[in-house]
Amino acid sequence: MFSNPLSQFNYSDPFITYDQKTGYYYFIASCQCNQLTLHRSKKVGDILRGGDSKIIYECGSDGTFGPMWAPEMYKFGNRWYIYTSCREEWDDNLFAVRKQPLILKSKTEDPFDGFEFGSKPDPSIFAIDPTCTIIDGKQYICYSEVVEGQQVLVIREMSDPLTFTDNKAEITRATLDWELAEGYREYSITEGAFFLQRGSRLYIIYSANGCWSDDYCLGVLEYKGGEICNAKNWVKHPEPLFVKGNGVYGVGHASFFTSPDGREVWCAYHCLLKSNPMRVDMDRHTCIQKIDFDKNDYPVMGAPVGINRRLVSPSGERSIVRSPREFERRAATVDMSRRVLCQKKK
Repeated sequence: MFSNPLSQFNYSDPFITYDQKTGYYYFIASCQCNQLTLHRSKKVGDILRGGDSKIIYECGSDGTFGPMWAPEMYKFGNRWYIYTSCREEWDDNLFAVRKQPLILKSKTEDPFDGFEFGSKPDPSIFAIDPTCTIIDGKQYICYSEVVEGQQVLVIREMSDPLTFTDNKAEITRATLDWELAEGYREYSITEGAFFLQRGSRLYIIYSANGCWSDDYCLGVLEYKGGEICNAKNWVKHPEPLFVKGNGVYGVGHASFFTSPDGREVWCAYHCLLKSNPMRVDMDRHTCIQKIDFDKNDYPVMGAPVGINRRLVSPSGERSIVRSPREFERRAATVDMSRRVLCQKKK
């Protein structure tokens, strides 16, 4: 059993994946400093309180500058790759310089051995929140690009895990009422995309509005066949998939992962623990919950699970017993080390 949030500290843009080979869940999230920290655990509910953590990459060389936002980690062949974004140059104001996609490559087959610079696949664009998938043997990336003062979603073909091609298309921007909440009508936002496949249906789950808004929420794009990099082949569903509720606000920037036995699909997302009508900078907390699919394989998420409600862990987790003292000791070590590390600036 466990409860949300997974930690009382600020972990935004959460990415969780389960690796069958190692038996570990891996967790990575946005940093507001120059270092990426990877977490792992055999139990997902422990991953930010009782799991292992390690700094796996530090900016400052190869023209990379923090903070690095919304990292996602995928294994292609015998290496892991992290898709994130970095700033073009250093500035004491962490939000003053535009950002560009950054790809890191693991040094070995074990992601805990660290990562090295892979590529800046297109320094000409201002883009964040990259996410990847393989479709019919080809790799595609979807990112949020600033175009004409709006954040739009672009899908793009890759020739290998480090290289973009020129085959790309803008597939959506905010147009619906629920995507244009107060404060986000002139500067509209679609971001935080993630590929989700169920049966023969392929979706992109994305976030609309701003991450400090009560109305940050999840929407659904669906691929209808044909050329992937063609906007006409992606359809936006008219209703949001996941919105605020049960005292939880600003639910968004989701990633999806399977349980160890492959029988369940879970969603990791960040949220606000109280209403934020002025949309000021506020901690975002990582939560997870199981999702379902209807008879037509469309995702069903329902309402956010209330804070501190006890939940059953994903199916297939091994029974790992720790004493309460050991759990508390490790939780304190993980959270305190993160707080110290993220105070460092290059």
